[in-house]
Amino acid sequence: MAAEQVYRSRSEKIMNLSKFPHDVVGTIVDIVADVELHGRLMGMGLFTGTRFRLLRGCTPGSSIPLVLAVGETRIALDKNIAEMILVEC
Repeated sequence: MAAEQVYRSRSEKIMNLSKFPHDVVGTIVDIVADVELHGRLMGMGLFTGTRFRLLRGCTPGSSIPLVLAVGETRIALDKNIAEMILVEC
């Protein structure tokens, strides 16, 4: 069962970070990853409740990472990792 389906009843605004709209403020609601990756993301300041703004989204067919702002910090993430992060507007 996909993690995104678990949250459908809660809100239709919840989606993978890879599908989040550009230049919109959002909040991380869950990270569906193994313990190691979860720890790495937390070390970058990405955890449940973190507010962010997506500066550059995923481009279909491109290997360019997405970029988000968390406060004054800029974080680049691969699309595969962004798909493990559930967010809401």
